[in-house]
Amino acid sequence: MKQFQLPNEPADLTASNETATTVDLNWTAVEGASGYNVYQDGVKIDTVTTNSYSVTGLTTATTYDFYVTATNDTGESEPSNTVNVTTL
Repeated sequence: MKQFQLPNEPADLTASNETATTVDLNWTAVEGASGYNVYQDGVKIDTVTTNSYSVTGLTTATTYDFYVTATNDTGESEPSNTVNVTTL
């Protein structure tokens, strides 16, 4: 019988290219993950299948916390590291 396991948490989450209303997030892909949930201030904002995401619609000069989780048929991983971003 096949053993199902949760995916590992995504590693090395980074933020780059911050503007007044956007930021790009990138992380290391997780083997066995079918997707990733992106969280902003503890609330899931999207699910993607790649290991990058462009956040849009942010407010100027505001601080946000972001983290991601990996998902597969078994469930959702523990969260990645959290990155703290302040828009321009």
